[in-house]
Amino acid sequence: MTTDKITTDNIIRFGLVALIVVWSITIIAPFVSVLLWAVIIAISAYPAFFWLSGKLGDRSGLAATVLVFLLLALLVGPIAGSLPSFADSIHSLAEKFRSGTLTVPVASENIRQWPLIGEPLYALWQEAATNLSQVLDKFRPQLKGAGVVLLGSIAAATLAILQFVVAVIIAGVILAHHHRAIQLAKKLVGRIVPESQERFLALIENTVRGVTMGVVGVAVAQAILAGIGFAVIGIPAVAFWAFACLVLAILQISIVLVVAPIAIYVFSSHELLPALLFVAWNVPILALDNILKPILMGRGVDAPMLVIFIGAIGGLISFGFLGLFFGAVVLVIAYDLMIFWLDEERTPEP
Repeated sequence: MTTDKITTDNIIRFGLVALIVVWSITIIAPFVSVLLWAVIIAISAYPAFFWLSGKLGDRSGLAATVLVFLLLALLVGPIAGSLPSFADSIHSLAEKFRSGTLTVPVASENIRQWPLIGEPLYALWQEAATNLSQVLDKFRPQLKGAGVVLLGSIAAATLAILQFVVAVIIAGVILAHHHRAIQLAKKLVGRIVPESQERFLALIENTVRGVTMGVVGVAVAQAILAGIGFAVIGIPAVAFWAFACLVLAILQISIVLVVAPIAIYVFSSHELLPALLFVAWNVPILALDNILKPILMGRGVDAPMLVIFIGAIGGLISFGFLGLFFGAVVLVIAYDLMIFWLDEERTPEP
């Protein structure tokens, strides 16, 4: 066989392989985010699955099924359960606005004593209490833009919940066949870094669990605890504000941006003692971010907060709301792998 013939055959083979790879990526692309999130859930839930499987007589399929139902009940259940009340609040607000019965309570005189913003805030509040339609007309462009953003966010959040449900189910399938999944992971990592297979697997496992618990776990805890405080003090649309706290916490932004305005509202509309109790409840919740997160993330994860923040923002931009959750995880894995590669001692060539 001539050299030209061999070259032509190689080009054809390379072209066919490249075509198959491109087609495969195109087919899988719509499901990449869900599959990635499913893998992250499976890795994070594996210790609980292993314990539950042992209690059920090493029945992997039953343990995975029970764990899937528990995850859906604990994580998706509260969100789905709060949606009807949130929708009712929006509908009631819209009905009052259309009928002209929407009113704003009279501002407290204490607001005037607040430094800098006291007088203008009191004047605006009083104007809204006496002539709400005029105030709304004054801010109509801003309110219209905010409404569009809110509707888009609700639609994106609904899609993210559906994607998360699918990801949890896929994670259950992975856990039910965890022996095959582990072998596949070992073979894949072994092909990439055969000399450090176990170390890389342990690094990925610890990073996923540490970041998931440190970022998502703390964010969920803060959102739930803050939501309890909002509900007890009587804040309307509790689900919306708790959800806003969840998003901010995952983005590594303090939930004080939500809690502080609500605390101001509570001080202006409630007695002093309930308002002080509300603040006392939220102070430890705000501190969770600085106390609990380093403890959880210290278990195998050593990445700067800037890396986590960029991962969350980049995930949001690239993959939508679901990217908030796994963007930080993926980027921290990449960061740790890069540091490991840079610090690895290489044997000099003879």
